[in-house]
Order: sequence, then C-alpha cells, then structure tokens
Amino acid sequence: MMAYYNSPRNFNRNCASAVIVATLASVGLLSGIVPGLSGNSAKLVLSNSAYAQDVSKSELANYAKAVLAMEPLRLSAYDEIKKIVGSVPGIVCNQQQSLRGLPKNAQGIAANYCNQSKKIVESNDLTISRFNSLTVQIQSDSDLQKKVQNELIRLQRKSR
Repeated sequence: MMAYYNSPRNFNRNCASAVIVATLASVGLLSGIVPGLSGNSAKLVLSNSAYAQDVSKSELANYAKAVLAMEPLRLSAYDEIKKIVGSVPGIVCNQQQSLRGLPKNAQGIAANYCNQSKKIVESNDLTISRFNSLTVQIQSDSDLQKKVQNELIRLQRKSR
C-alpha cells in the first residue's frame, strides 16, 4: 500500500484522482501506445478517441487494478523527470519527438514508464484499445465513473 492512500481524506481524493488519471491515460493509449506525462500538473497527456461498448464487472475490476498499478509508477516517473528538468514538459509515449526533447536520462525514465504502463494494462487482461475505450466511456458516463470509483475504493480497502 502506498503511503499517499493512507489517510481517509486523501484516500477519497486519491481515488477520484486515480479515475481522472486513468481517464487521461487511456486516451493516450487509444493509438495502441501507453500514456505520457504532462508538465506542471503531473497529469498524463492523452489523445484520440474510442468506441463505446458494454462494460462487464470483470473489465471494470481489471481497469481499476490497472489504474491503481500505474499510479505509483506515474508519480515516480514524474518526480524523477522533474528533478532532472525542473518543469516537466508534455510527454506523449507514442510521439517520439516529445521524448527526444528530454535529456537522455529523463528519456529513459519516460520510456520505462511507457513500457511498464503498457505491460500493466495487458497484465490486467485488457488490450490497449479496450482500456482506452473504457476510459472514453468513463469520461462521458457519470454512472460508470461512480462504478469505477467504487471499485477503486473496494480494491484499496482489500489491499490494506
């Protein structure tokens, strides 16, 4: 369990943040590549769109598991890159030019994050395109967003 999820007040805020991060991350994955990092606000950079499909309970659980697994990596990568470059520029994993603008050691951190994020999604029985499709659906469906938030909370409590 990561320390930033421990306090009840932070727990709810972080669960909501995780949904937002997942939403942002997924859009970046729509092209079949993993999300990128954005400067100043520690957000992921996203692009593209996906088609809507029904969401099963198992897909929802897998989606939430992937989001929770990616979040510590995202924060760590962002913090490491910030130490190197000061202000983190927009980084999109499927846009090599956004990586090339970084110093070599920061490029390695960003590439590692991108590769790990893709593996996390796939290890949670989702394809990159399905993860992105779910993200797009969550962005536009408040009921589905609540279900994801509830699943994130359930998983967090289970892991304590």
